[in-house]
Amino acid sequence: MVASCMIGLAMGYYLDQWLDTSPWLTMIFLCFGVASGFRNIFILTARELRRQEREQQRNNGDESG
Repeated sequence: MVASCMIGLAMGYYLDQWLDTSPWLTMIFLCFGVASGFRNIFILTARELRRQEREQQRNNGDESG
């Protein structure tokens, strides 16, 4: 999450410097970075929960058999 925030911040900052629109693009791209970081956390959490469910189903099958 930190990396996506920093990338968004850097992109916004440099675009602001180039286009002289400070601070608007910095804030916009920082928000994009934060949203991207939360999206990545959501995806990783969902993936881990699916893995744990599969593992639990596998363990429950071993106990009953």
